[in-house]
Amino acid sequence: MTASTDKAARTKGSAVHPSIARGIARLGQDISRARRARRISTTDMAARMGVGRSTLHRLEQGDPGVSLNTLAMALSVLGLFDRLADLVDPASDELGLMLAEKTLPKNISRRRRSPSEKSQGPAADAADDAPEGW
Repeated sequence: MTASTDKAARTKGSAVHPSIARGIARLGQDISRARRARRISTTDMAARMGVGRSTLHRLEQGDPGVSLNTLAMALSVLGLFDRLADLVDPASDELGLMLAEKTLPKNISRRRRSPSEKSQGPAADAADDAPEGW
């Protein structure tokens, strides 16, 4: 076994699951590829991000300790920030939407009024029939 497979990666004292580390490494490679496709040098990219070249290098190498702000700045420079902003958009969360659908009531019945509500007369009936918020 190599040293990299002997133990899990660590960041700020906590272990990083191997599948997470692979995903972050791929993200770093993809950022590097996108930067190079746009013909942006590491010096220019780092300056536009407001970080040093070493931080950019750590991001592109998949260092799990790089901040979310650094990732967001890199995506912004590449014109890809909207993807991060929409990453967990509820409208595109199929599982979340499916689970929410399951919690909807099957039937909605009129709520029964208490005796004190019944004694308020026809004005109360009209208010009950109005759409909510009117």
